[in-house]
Amino acid sequence: MKRKSTISIIFFTVFLDLLGFGLVLPLLPNYASDPMFHASTMEIGVLMGIYSLMQFLFAPLWGRLSDHIGRRPVLIIGLFGSALSYLIYGLAESLMVLILSRALAGFMGANIAAAQAAMADLTPPEKRAQAMGIIGAAFSLGFVLGPAMGGYLASTYGISAAPLAAALITGLNAVAALFLLSETRDLSTEQQQPLSKRAHPLSLHPWKQARNYPGALMVCLFMGLFITLFAAFEMALPLWTQIIMGWDSGSQTMAENGHLFAFVGVVMAIVQGGIVRRLVPKIGEVRTAYSGLICIALGLMLLGQASNYTTLLIALGLAATGAGLVHPAFSSLVSLNTDKDKQGLMMGLFQSMGALGRVLGPLWAGIAFVSLKGNLFFVSAMGMTVLLGALIPLSRDRIKDARQIAAQDAKS
Repeated sequence: MKRKSTISIIFFTVFLDLLGFGLVLPLLPNYASDPMFHASTMEIGVLMGIYSLMQFLFAPLWGRLSDHIGRRPVLIIGLFGSALSYLIYGLAESLMVLILSRALAGFMGANIAAAQAAMADLTPPEKRAQAMGIIGAAFSLGFVLGPAMGGYLASTYGISAAPLAAALITGLNAVAALFLLSETRDLSTEQQQPLSKRAHPLSLHPWKQARNYPGALMVCLFMGLFITLFAAFEMALPLWTQIIMGWDSGSQTMAENGHLFAFVGVVMAIVQGGIVRRLVPKIGEVRTAYSGLICIALGLMLLGQASNYTTLLIALGLAATGAGLVHPAFSSLVSLNTDKDKQGLMMGLFQSMGALGRVLGPLWAGIAFVSLKGNLFFVSAMGMTVLLGALIPLSRDRIKDARQIAAQDAKS
């Protein structure tokens, strides 16, 4: 019962954290026209990218720290730090303060890696993908509802309302976690090791430590490529709908694109929260990831040929289904191919590579969408998906799924 209640608390912690994060996303483009900020296109890009850059740099350190001091303190520190960053963001009166607040939010954004490591602590190998699917569902739901609420608050109460609401929600989330969240990490094994064998919790060489887990490390690299692909898709979608649907750049178009992204998020949440738990025990994590990549490739191919709203929805549904399968499968594989006392480290690297993908993806989309004339961009994205699928077999001897681990345990 305690394990189930802890999993529920982690779910709501991640959901509310991503709800707060999503609240401020619709505001970013508005700072170009706001007379207080007069942000250039490049400055808007910095404002949008600094969060992911800081996560890329610091998520592995937070993950490693959670291996040493536990998941609970890292989650709570991250939540309080995020609440502070949103408060600064809401009260900012200069562009530099806005950028610094987003940098602080990225620096403190250790919650997903710590939550994934906590789920790994709580679940046996055969339930690992299901647990990662729960985290993914919380992520998707928060990401869907957050921007919708943020857009409403900003349009109704002003541009500062959304970040201040995010600060309140995240602060309350931190207080709730402080009193309700139990520690999941067994620190006794860490404390029993000789000091000479313990890696420093704030070591600046997480990749060096990760070389001991080549299978998990390869999946982290696959994740970076996958998120690059998906972030590029998210960037290109509004540009593509203007072309194929004839939508302009007005408020109605923003609302329509918001509905499309909400649809993608809901499909991903359903897949991660429901389908993954039934599919993985039958075919394993690797084949689940393959199935997801096939869905994404088909969705991108159809999206490049879409000429009406129905085809657009079918294409997005396929892509969202694929993403909902790939993400928890990759998360589970990283966890399964890592020792118990290094879960935080590898989940931090996993999150770090995802953050790098969120930096590189929009850059690639911005260049490729223009140079490849729209529909050819989706052909190139489909090619990247096929490439990712082709790379996985090259590491097949290093990557073990839950069924292989169970078979090995049965023999020993």
